[in-house]
Amino acid sequence: METNGLLKSGQMMRTFSVIPAVILLIFCGINTSAQTSKYKYQETINLVNLVNDAASLIGQKGENAFKDFMANGSRWRSGETYVFVCGLKGEIYVHEDASLIGKTEIDLKDKNGKPIIQWFIRKALGVGQCGWTHYLWVKPGKTTPSWKSSYVKLAKAPSGTIYVAGSGLYDMKMEKEFAVDAVGDALSLIRTMGKDAFRILKDTASEFVYKDTYVFVLDTLGNTLVNPADPSLEGKNQMDMKDANGKFFIRDMIKTAMNNGYGWVDYQWPKPGTTKPVRKSSFVKKIIIRGDVLIVGTGVYLD
Repeated sequence: METNGLLKSGQMMRTFSVIPAVILLIFCGINTSAQTSKYKYQETINLVNLVNDAASLIGQKGENAFKDFMANGSRWRSGETYVFVCGLKGEIYVHEDASLIGKTEIDLKDKNGKPIIQWFIRKALGVGQCGWTHYLWVKPGKTTPSWKSSYVKLAKAPSGTIYVAGSGLYDMKMEKEFAVDAVGDALSLIRTMGKDAFRILKDTASEFVYKDTYVFVLDTLGNTLVNPADPSLEGKNQMDMKDANGKFFIRDMIKTAMNNGYGWVDYQWPKPGTTKPVRKSSFVKKIIIRGDVLIVGTGVYLD
């Protein structure tokens, strides 16, 4: 796995505010059924439940749970799916790749330069104390990386030590919740950095560009400010752009965000690098920065 990336060490961690690790809040563990009800696919629900249970086991057994997670053929380590555990400084305690265990890998990056461990920690220390990260990683027994989506959660051992527990799936089906999550992260970044955040949203080494997903930004006049999938559109007005069915979807995005604050818009659009339109649903949300109203969104393809 490559360790040279486009982002400087800690850059993404510094741009987001985090809460202290000792403040174990609320959102990820109280009501498991409510938490998983927002997902469409059973494989996603199973993965979230696996990580929730792994975090709970750490809460009960502490570091003794690590041996359970390492058992081949167990619930925790079966086929391509395995639980991993890291510390808040990037220490690797549990992983399928034994060469990583015992090392501090805070600067570990994927092939595109995404700082994977830093994103795990940021998600776990965020308001929800859990979340998704998407990156390229090598499947067990393979040599070339594939897209992987990992869910992580903060865990507190009886000793008081804080860990990040997680697991992931390769080439998993895209959930609408991923779009909501990405827009929320993008809004946090824009609130922190203003329009300087645009350079990160455009960066293929950032969390905001993965697989065939990307974050875009519009103004209320329909001008495209950020579109990493097609930078040639940036600076151009797309208010009158239609999809394959003649739908003015840019107008609908702006109207939805302005009238409701946020919402979903369905339309036909080609995946990056292709020309054939397919079904897509984009989540958009309004933000006001220094008096400027922006529409921030991202979408998932529904085919």
